[in-house]
Amino acid sequence: MKMMHCAGRMMNMTRRVITAMILGVILVLPAADAAQGAEKTGVVDFGKIMQQMPETKRAEATLQATVTPLQKEFDRLKQDFEKAVAAYKQQAAGMTKAAREQKEKELNIKGQAVQKYQQDKFGRGGVVDKKEQELVAPIRQKALASVQSVAQKEGFTLVLDKSAMIYGTPDHDLTVKVMNQLNIK
Repeated sequence: MKMMHCAGRMMNMTRRVITAMILGVILVLPAADAAQGAEKTGVVDFGKIMQQMPETKRAEATLQATVTPLQKEFDRLKQDFEKAVAAYKQQAAGMTKAAREQKEKELNIKGQAVQKYQQDKFGRGGVVDKKEQELVAPIRQKALASVQSVAQKEGFTLVLDKSAMIYGTPDHDLTVKVMNQLNIK
């Protein structure tokens, strides 16, 4: 399940890159059209390229190696908290009001510690997020450089992600050429 979460995070990262590219194109395209009438536009399936790169598979394995012990520790903390809550519920009727308040305070602190651990390790800006950024950034740069290289060789002045394309002819799809340059089969 955690592997699917990591893959989901990787896809979310790819979606963010795609969204940024689309937004950039939307903002730049009208000005570019006004400046030049003979632009050649191509498309690539950036998500497919990223997913097929061997570096991405290694990054996913490295990320999983980082996530596994953190997830085990989180599961242990959560289970300890749940056991403490269950024990409190069983004993609450026989406790004095002061003892109940003290135990509830302890449980609240323990619950907050579990949430803090989860946020620090798995939340935005947490250990896993930072590790993912560290692993994915050079891969994304390599893919973008390859897209740029192929586009320049083929005479394309603008390359969009395929997900932003509404209509286009297959001869403007640079995905296979980029994958060949990256030695992806």
